[in-house]
Amino acid sequence: MGNSQLDERILILAPVGRDGPAMAGLLAEHGFTVTLCESSGDLRARIGEGAGALLLTEEALELAQLPELLGRLQKQPSWSELPLIVLTHGGESRLARLLDTIASAAGGITLLERPLGTATLVRAVEVAIRSRRRQYRVRDLIQESASQIATLRENERTIRMQEERLRRVEKLAAAGQLAASLAHEINNPLAAVTNALYILQNFSALPAETTNLVNTAAAELARVSRIVKQSLSYYRVDRVPKEIDLAEILEESLHIFEEKFRKAGLEVSTRIRPQMVILGFGDEIRQAIDNLLLNAIEATPKGGRLAVSLHWSRDRRDRRQPGVARLTIADTGSGIPREQLSRLFEPFFTTKAEKGNGLGLWVVRGIVAKHDGSIRIRSSVRDGHRGTAVSILWPAPQKGSPSHEGHGQVSYSI
Repeated sequence: MGNSQLDERILILAPVGRDGPAMAGLLAEHGFTVTLCESSGDLRARIGEGAGALLLTEEALELAQLPELLGRLQKQPSWSELPLIVLTHGGESRLARLLDTIASAAGGITLLERPLGTATLVRAVEVAIRSRRRQYRVRDLIQESASQIATLRENERTIRMQEERLRRVEKLAAAGQLAASLAHEINNPLAAVTNALYILQNFSALPAETTNLVNTAAAELARVSRIVKQSLSYYRVDRVPKEIDLAEILEESLHIFEEKFRKAGLEVSTRIRPQMVILGFGDEIRQAIDNLLLNAIEATPKGGRLAVSLHWSRDRRDRRQPGVARLTIADTGSGIPREQLSRLFEPFFTTKAEKGNGLGLWVVRGIVAKHDGSIRIRSSVRDGHRGTAVSILWPAPQKGSPSHEGHGQVSYSI
């Protein structure tokens, strides 16, 4: 029996005499789908399968299971008002109160006095089925509307996501233009300072300590000049990575930042494993480390602590992968609220108000992605447990040519 037949079938419950089989045969002859129910429980079960109308004799209303039937009718969906035809004995029915009760539960009820003719019964059933069909049309409209609303909400969500991606692309484009503009403006005075340092380096009368400081300044200025050139070329990727000692680069950054640590009144502890060799671009890795150190300094109040560590590690999520060099910089600063964590690497987003431009971590993520690395951030804003720890996982050197097309994956915890 198909669903359309179930939806329009007549369920008959006539527990006394031959009324049930007689009505079932008559309606079947006129083309109706009919099911003769054996009990009130059977009727309730078949209503759940589908029904166009109920045809009950007055005796069916005297069954002990009538409350369960009424409960089933009251649970109909909002669009449904299952037609109910009741055959009575005529006159003032002795079950008038029950008829009122079942009418309130079923909604649409038709009373037919016995004896009744064939045409009267058939006509009543036809009217009930037409009413039921209109209800089904309402049901279909409701379902169609619900589907359209769901589609509209999905489209709205898609549009919001596309708008968000567009905003990010615009930010990236603006960041690129800003970087190129700044690099161009910085390039000219760099040349003058470089020439002045060159003269000082070749001035033999300088004390040895001053000469060391000049050489350090010249090396740092050369690194700044390389960063400027990279910015002007928008990080050209056709350079070949080299084996570099990550521990040595980290030590150099810590040495340069010693004065900043002292002025900020910070206690710095380090655990650095020597000779941590990876494949990469030394200047860019140094830039990423410097950005993280600077962020930690600015986030940590006087008297706070910084902990810097570097060691070989395994990716806990996939032990089969080769080892990674884990660089962690942790501070006892103010911490980062949960709602801001996911936006840390957006260009121009900053948690430092007027002190930051929102480009430092964005640059860090780009450098880490270029090295097929990943970033993990843990932060807490709870009193007594405030602070942030940023870990960068740099891949160990592998045989063959690396792709250097990573995505700088970021994970957060708080």
